Amino acid sequence: MSMYFLDETDDWPEYQTIKDEIQQLDVKLNELQKELQELEPALRSDPQNHALKARADALREQLQEIQQKLDESLSMYR
Repeated sequence: MSMYFLDETDDWPEYQTIKDEIQQLDVKLNELQKELQELEPALRSDPQNHALKARADALREQLQEIQQKLDESLSMYR
């Protein structure tokens, strides 16, 4: 028996499933952050553009949802 929890979890399929989910959420979070970061200068230069504002708001909402899911998944192993 190991002293460390993570040393013993490699054999657990449930752990691998959650680990994969966390990695997918992390990748999606990074993609959305990058897209929002690229959108913000255009929004600053044209603050009256409703399409850009709606897209930025949707991205922020998605980021918040993914961050919440990621926090919930990670809290299982803290």
